[in-house]
Amino acid sequence: MENLFTDVEIHEAVGGRITKRNWSVKGVSIDSRTILKGELFIAIQAERDGHNFIISAIQNGAAAAIVTRIPKDLPSNFPCLLVKDSLKALNDLAHFSRQRYQGKLVAVTGSVGKTSTKAMLSQVFSKFGNTYSSPQSYNNYLGVPLTLVNIPLGTQYVVCEIGMNSRGEIEPLSKLASPDIGIITNISPAHLASFNSLEGIAEEKAMICSGLASNGILIYPNDTPYAKPIVKMINKKKVRKLTFGFKPAADVYLKKIGSKKNKTSLDVNIKHIKNFSFDLDALGSHHAVNSLTVLGTIFDLGLNLDKAVNYLRTWRPGDGRGKILDLKLKKGSKDLLIKVIDESYNCNPSSLKASLEVVKNLSFDFDKVWKGKPFQRIAILGDMLELGAQAKKFHKDIADLESMSCFDRVHCIGELMENLYCGLSHKIKGLSVRDPKDLLPHLLSTIQDRDVYVVKGSNSVGLSFIVAELCKLKGQII
Repeated sequence: MENLFTDVEIHEAVGGRITKRNWSVKGVSIDSRTILKGELFIAIQAERDGHNFIISAIQNGAAAAIVTRIPKDLPSNFPCLLVKDSLKALNDLAHFSRQRYQGKLVAVTGSVGKTSTKAMLSQVFSKFGNTYSSPQSYNNYLGVPLTLVNIPLGTQYVVCEIGMNSRGEIEPLSKLASPDIGIITNISPAHLASFNSLEGIAEEKAMICSGLASNGILIYPNDTPYAKPIVKMINKKKVRKLTFGFKPAADVYLKKIGSKKNKTSLDVNIKHIKNFSFDLDALGSHHAVNSLTVLGTIFDLGLNLDKAVNYLRTWRPGDGRGKILDLKLKKGSKDLLIKVIDESYNCNPSSLKASLEVVKNLSFDFDKVWKGKPFQRIAILGDMLELGAQAKKFHKDIADLESMSCFDRVHCIGELMENLYCGLSHKIKGLSVRDPKDLLPHLLSTIQDRDVYVVKGSNSVGLSFIVAELCKLKGQII
């Protein structure tokens, strides 16, 4: 890996007092556990004080550090840059990196779908040129500057996420990222603990316009009921716009959607100019809608849409975000085939509804051995977090969804999901537990051939444990 910054560049960007000259770094990290050899360690004072981990960072390969104080046990020959505020230094270096970068930058925000959209767009961009995207869900006041500061030299396309937990967070991150293209995936119930309404969420998401570069464009859904504050911000900032959605007036219009095997089929019209029909290697309307934002981005940049569609065909969702797992195992002497839809990373009312619809419309014609309908459709649902004062109602209302009628069993995990459990018909009631581990013995004892499991909940509920344990059964005898 080539050097990313010299000591001179870093000093120019952040100021401060430098203890040693003539060094360079290959990247930037704030985590001593994951820092790579040759990277710069920035000691941030957050939940834990990064200064307490400088020695660990050095042992793991740090080449230099930015600090607000020099620890007594620091090796005398280790290069440091002493500053007043290490978080400001991170942002200053991120700004320097963004100003140096001459390619296109896309910033993605929205209530759900940010990470999947980022992954989808990054995969397509990578076929057109050198592409860099934020690792994992780096979308907050630390993650966005870390993404920007690590943009490799020679990169042509960057995709980053911009998230928020409360009002006032998106504007400074957008101004730091200065995106050429902003994307709002959707407006739906999430982070309501910090907002009084979905209109308030839309207002905050619309602040991504505040940092758009000259001649920048915002891509947003035209079928959201909360478009008014978005359009207001577009007009205020005088940025260009491109819409997507299920309505014919959308610039990227999803004319038709269906499902077959493990795929979602789409008919899409772009600007009333060109039609595309293609399959996504993923199930669900939420993935289909994410793909519209990708096509809108490619269209605005003037890249080859036919190639982009072909690249979209090969995209697959990641762990916890709709990944489909087909597992073969044995129960005694009997061969079993089961399907697991892993949605264990995130959950809010709209994304849960989309996931349940996937299972409702699922069929099993992809395997010669596995024909016809599933034996059982089983939902394993964990708490939806950060929904504020209406959290109990949002959980209770799940029972009224039309798609719930297709399930043979519904298991609930967590305190909030008890509100759903109490409203379920006796016919489909499974178990209600607080810990995912308490559900596992029941699952193993009741598993049958052609069972379908959808596993959906907020990440901190820990439903990834259930998915991991089911995956361990592959090829095993239970």
